[in-house]
Amino acid sequence: MYAISHAATALVLKRRYPTAPLWPLLISVQAVELLWVLFTYLGIEHIDVVDGKLTLGFLPYSHSVGSGIAVALIGAAIVKARGGDRRFAIAVALGVFSHIVLDIIQHEPDIYLLPIARGPRLGLGLDGVPLANLVIELAYGVACWWLYRGGKGLLIGIVTFNLLDAPMMFRTARAVALLGAHPALLTTVVLVQIVASWILVARLAPTQTTAGYGLRTAD
Repeated sequence: MYAISHAATALVLKRRYPTAPLWPLLISVQAVELLWVLFTYLGIEHIDVVDGKLTLGFLPYSHSVGSGIAVALIGAAIVKARGGDRRFAIAVALGVFSHIVLDIIQHEPDIYLLPIARGPRLGLGLDGVPLANLVIELAYGVACWWLYRGGKGLLIGIVTFNLLDAPMMFRTARAVALLGAHPALLTTVVLVQIVASWILVARLAPTQTTAGYGLRTAD
């Protein structure tokens, strides 16, 4: 899924684990994508254009069930090593693995079980139906906002970022050709989206949600 949907997942985790700091949760839900950005820049993973359609092509090292579990365990271990409690560690691990779960829903079948280029691949292909993709990701973001009990500013931000993703969902042939010719462009766009979604949520979320959950305002 797109960056804002992953960032919205951090809101649900924050609601469920209120003592976990928000920034580590935001980073955790994008840890897998950050690996993809790094591996794509290095040429270890790559995107492809097949039959005029842009595909993520080869990404078994960052996006596989096995690598998701491994990164989740590493994230939890880092939290524990730095003095975090068990609930904080669980929240980070769930954040990391949530990325794989959401991408299985959205991606074409390109997510392997293990970080090797063989075996069955998972993916429900939501990305191949742009209108459904937009509606479902928008609904998911709003649902996360509602569960978090956020304010109007946060809701407007989530909706706006989802709508800004629409051109990437409804890719024209010209856009596909451009991204195929310059794969680093797509990687950079994804990185910018990740950082922008972090800033949006971190800026608008801390003053939201209910009293008794470690934040400022009440229902």
